[in-house]
Amino acid sequence: MENIEKCELWQGDCLELMKDIPSGSVDLVLTDPPYGMGFQSHRRKEVYAKIKNDTSLEWLDGYFAECNRILKDDTAIYCFCSWHNVDIFKKAFEKYFKLKNIIVWVKNNHGSGDLKASYAPKHEFILYGNKGRRTFYGKRMEDVIFANKTKNENHPTEKPIDLLEQFINNSTEKKSVVFDGFMGSGSTGVACVNTNRRFIGIELDEGYFNIAKQRIDEAIKGGANG
Repeated sequence: MENIEKCELWQGDCLELMKDIPSGSVDLVLTDPPYGMGFQSHRRKEVYAKIKNDTSLEWLDGYFAECNRILKDDTAIYCFCSWHNVDIFKKAFEKYFKLKNIIVWVKNNHGSGDLKASYAPKHEFILYGNKGRRTFYGKRMEDVIFANKTKNENHPTEKPIDLLEQFINNSTEKKSVVFDGFMGSGSTGVACVNTNRRFIGIELDEGYFNIAKQRIDEAIKGGANG
C-alpha cells in the first residue's frame, strides 16, 4: 500500500484487498471496471496490451457486494459500462443497489468498430445508484452528459477528469472518502485531489499502478503550489 497524502493506493486484486477496508467507511464508489469484452485499443501507434480480467464478468457480483459492504448508508455509486454487457452489469448492480439512472456519456468523437455495417459508437453508459438514498449536493443534472473523450495517453480506457469531478461534487462533501477498485491510471484519484476528497484506489496492473501513483502525486504537488 502506498500512502500519498489523503490517498491510499493499493496494488493487487481488488476482491482480496477490499477485505481490509472497514464496513461502512466509504462515502462514494466511482469506478470504471473492465467491461468484459476483451477490449484492446488500436487507435494509437503504441498499441496497448489487453486489459486484465476483461474476458469474463464472473467477478462482478462479488465486486458489487464488497462495494455495498464498504459504503456507508445513504451513499451513491457510479459504475461505467458499455452497451455490450449492460444487461449483465445491471442485473448484478440491482442486487446490491437501487438503480436510479443509466447515465449516457456522449463523447466528443466516435470509436471505430465495423466501419461499413454499424453506426459509429459515441457514448458509454454509467450506472448510477444509491445504498439507501443520497440526495444531491449540487444541482440536478440531466442523464445525458456531454464531456470530451481523453486522448488515452495514460490508459486505453482513461476517463475525463472533469466528468469524474462532476459526479464527486454532486454526491459527496469535501473530505469524503471515494473508492475505485479499478483505478487504472488514477484519474479518479486526481479528481479527488482536485476536489479535496480522500481517495482509496486499487489497481491490479503494476504498470498502471505506478502511473496512477505518479499522476496523483503530481496533482497533490500542483495543488500545493497553486
